[in-house]
Amino acid sequence: MNNKNKNPRIVKYRKRRYANVGVIIFIGIFIYFLIYTAMFVTRDKISVYEVVYGKTAESSNKYYEALAVREETVNTAPNSGYLNCFVGEGSKVAVGGAVYTIDENGKVAGLLQESLSEQNALTEENYADIKNIISEFTLNYDDSHFDSVYNFKVNIDASLLEYVNMNKINEILNGMTDTNLSLFNMIRAPKSGIVSYVIDGYEDKNYNSLKLSDFDKSSYSSNSYKSNDLIAAGTPIYKTISNEEWHIIIPFTEEDVKKYFEDTLMKIRFKEDGLTAVGDFEIIYIEGQPFGKVTLNQYMVRYASERFINVEIVEKPIEGLKIPKTSLVDMDFYTIPERFATMGGNTKEVGFLLERYDDKGNMNVEYITPQIYQCIDGYYYVSTKEFEAGWNLTLEDNSEKYTVSAKASLTGVYNINNGYCVFREVHILAESTDYYIIESGTTYGLLVYDHIVLDSSTVDENQIVYH
Repeated sequence: MNNKNKNPRIVKYRKRRYANVGVIIFIGIFIYFLIYTAMFVTRDKISVYEVVYGKTAESSNKYYEALAVREETVNTAPNSGYLNCFVGEGSKVAVGGAVYTIDENGKVAGLLQESLSEQNALTEENYADIKNIISEFTLNYDDSHFDSVYNFKVNIDASLLEYVNMNKINEILNGMTDTNLSLFNMIRAPKSGIVSYVIDGYEDKNYNSLKLSDFDKSSYSSNSYKSNDLIAAGTPIYKTISNEEWHIIIPFTEEDVKKYFEDTLMKIRFKEDGLTAVGDFEIIYIEGQPFGKVTLNQYMVRYASERFINVEIVEKPIEGLKIPKTSLVDMDFYTIPERFATMGGNTKEVGFLLERYDDKGNMNVEYITPQIYQCIDGYYYVSTKEFEAGWNLTLEDNSEKYTVSAKASLTGVYNINNGYCVFREVHILAESTDYYIIESGTTYGLLVYDHIVLDSSTVDENQIVYH
């Protein structure tokens, strides 16, 4: 057989390749992941703050240099001679009690000083009292008030002599001749009260007679005499403070007046020793300038020798919502009279009747319900992005129209509970270094645990927030 034509032509077809669905999905997911990662890395990060409850510190952290005014009577020396004090600074003396002596020739003063060196001249109780005086002075000493060292020395000298047994004094006086006795004068208190040897010229002043110049500490001076000083007749030796009531006069600013004008009581803290006291309070004016007057009925003896006293006003803690200062933003709004608001349909949303003109020039009335940000003094605050200047609003009976134009500013923060920035007004009650305390429970304000933008300068209203 002839097989020449029996070689058939063989044609090979390529196999059809089918796409792998799984691979395509994986590649798509991988590309999406890369794009999302790139967007996440490159986009601005918005820091979020969760609103919490907080309160202010109890003190204002501001010290005032106040003036102390008391009922003081100055007692002068009846004759010249050497002074010997028997009553310590800030000690109480009864009517007729020995306060000091004046010795014209110094003989009695020498005998009294010698008695201090005798054995058993001072009791253990006397020593304990003196140690307490020294300890208190050491704890409260301030280099900026070096003049207190002199007052301290006067106090110690007077206390030592006060502790001398009066029987010893009588013994000395009984052994003296009439000639020497005639040169010796024992001065007794004409009235009871607290004794202070610091004389500064303010003793005859009260809060009604003060002048602005009295608060100038740079021109303030005081004098005090100590035992063994030679004094002249008529020299002011000591003053008696006969009333426990005293006044702290605090220089005020206009801001202080606004802050405290309704208060009738005030709590203050003395810088010297940290003591706090509560007294009756009122605002007074001296030559047209405001001052706060705090009247106290205790602790006067602690500061009997002080005229200028540094005090801090201790405020009541103010509670509210705590937000960072960086979250605040000021925003402008259109203001619309409350009488133009109306309720539409079955909702309780506040709406307005807006006049619009169609393409044919026909006027139509449209009911709109914008977001209300606040209502103050009879005006609703609406966004400038939802309204335009020149829009006309009307009443239902068309009896009156209002053209949108007036603006006002509100202070608030950006709330991002829903993933985008929504302005919420805040009412500031108090502040600290980094935070504000704001009012809680306001109609258009914040609630505890709301999320707000930490730094308002990084976002705009209605911006979508990634965090």
